[in-house]
Amino acid sequence: MAEIVLEKNRIQLIDGLSEPVIKHLLDDLRGENVVNSGESEEIVQKTKTRTDQARDLIDCVKRKGRKASEILLKCLEKRDECVYKNLNMDGHSKIPETAVTSSHIPITSGSTTDESSNTDEEYKMDSNPRGLCIIINNENFKNPKKKRNGSQKDVDSLKDLFEDLGFRVEIEEDQTASEIKELMINYSKDRHHGDCFVCCVMSHGRKTGVLGCDEEICLLSDITSPFDGDNCRSLIGKPKVFFIQACRGPEMQSTVLTADGPGASRMQDSGSVSYSIAKDSDFLIAMSTVEGYMSIRNKNSGSWFIQSLCKHLREGSKRGQDILGILTKVNNEVSQKEGTVIINNDEIDAKMTPQPLFTLRKLLVFRAPKAAASK
Repeated sequence: MAEIVLEKNRIQLIDGLSEPVIKHLLDDLRGENVVNSGESEEIVQKTKTRTDQARDLIDCVKRKGRKASEILLKCLEKRDECVYKNLNMDGHSKIPETAVTSSHIPITSGSTTDESSNTDEEYKMDSNPRGLCIIINNENFKNPKKKRNGSQKDVDSLKDLFEDLGFRVEIEEDQTASEIKELMINYSKDRHHGDCFVCCVMSHGRKTGVLGCDEEICLLSDITSPFDGDNCRSLIGKPKVFFIQACRGPEMQSTVLTADGPGASRMQDSGSVSYSIAKDSDFLIAMSTVEGYMSIRNKNSGSWFIQSLCKHLREGSKRGQDILGILTKVNNEVSQKEGTVIINNDEIDAKMTPQPLFTLRKLLVFRAPKAAASK
């Protein structure tokens, strides 16, 4: 089957696909209704390397199944005959001409699904409760001037959302770096994880990690690694989702006039969060901004990223949208927000774009329990 060919040749394709070919393939796949515009834009976003673009293209199509994979291979034969001829087909060398028929390929990411969805292509999400959602909110710090005004708005929004989605929600306030690490280890040992684990961390950020309230660094790997396949066997094969609201650098994006108004957070001393995604599958880490840049928070209404995430995840879950399609909408909305921040007494135009990183193998749809879905 074509998806097997893609898996066997994954490394070769990642190394061999050039940026122009990737863009041509995406144009072809959009024309054949295999990917939508949001997926295409996510794959070729400027912050990604060519290798990341190739990897995301292959994984995106492979998740959609045999017909989508067949179409990709046929398009590759047309766009880069050299790479195509060097593929290890192993008995799958003949891709049927009938494969290229757009009517057979639904756009899955970002589109609606229903209860009859193929369970092999979507993570199970029907346990009661759905799983555990941990919210870590660092609002107060050793230096009082670093207080993250407005973060309680994010806590309230996240709590309401994930309770409605059927999760058991626990909130941890003002944790030191060592306390965050200990919390993650303890929560990874929970005996009742259900179908999914969600962790939301909101704090200041610096180059090597997020800040504890003691202003010491907690590496992102210390947050995620307790839940990988080696350390948390109860979550093997289940999605582990992390939403990180923190600065990842001292710079402010400025290609578009955006901003946050007089209540903007002043985190000019915050550096970037270095991250490492566990090699194991089934992880999603959604960062509030791209590496090197600040993340915007309003003292009255909460952070741009978390508030947009809560809105689109609530709406999208009712329609059966998968999380990657929802995060694409979040990226679009946040990138268009407008306002200003005050740094060193200077008014600066503000802009930010969130960045999701993932090793998910299936569609992740946060299906709310029937009672909550009918509200």
